[in-house]
Amino acid sequence: MFVTIPLTSSTFIDYTINTENDNENNVIEYTDSVKTQLINEVNTYINTIAPSSKLDGEIVVDKCCEYNVDIAFVLAQGQIESHFGTTGTARKTNSVFNVGAYNGYSASKQRANGFGFSHPNESVEPYLILLTNNYLVNGKTINDLMYVYVNHLGMRYASDTRYEYMLRSVYNKINSKTNINSLYNEYVNSLKS
Repeated sequence: MFVTIPLTSSTFIDYTINTENDNENNVIEYTDSVKTQLINEVNTYINTIAPSSKLDGEIVVDKCCEYNVDIAFVLAQGQIESHFGTTGTARKTNSVFNVGAYNGYSASKQRANGFGFSHPNESVEPYLILLTNNYLVNGKTINDLMYVYVNHLGMRYASDTRYEYMLRSVYNKINSKTNINSLYNEYVNSLKS
């Protein structure tokens, strides 16, 4: 916006106000604020379920955005699989989602197959790659997986026949007891602005 500002009764100065940059800065500040709230909410949830977890909410948020995957689904699965890396073989492999943890596989066997990580944060992206490349294919959605969690070959993610029920239960609890999904959707929408 271009305005003329009087300095004296006979002298004027032309001044350009860049409202476009102001709007852009406001959008960036808003997006950063929503992201901070979301990360705090995710970290609070993880710490409530598993206080000793080393999983960082910011990694989960960033990777869910990058792979366009429902964050509540990812958190529900991390909780069911290993209490965010604090139980079972995940304590030794740092594989929060137990990728490669087939029935009876020891932690050393998982590591030998490339599913051992030096930190739980490192397990988020391989899980999301597996999920998007093998499970969320041919038009399948997260909702589909919560009822029949099979990959493109028809193989189940987990052998427990109650897995989908447990996943839906935790997912619904996250959505009803936290603001994670609403903040996530707000954050994703703000990135599109």
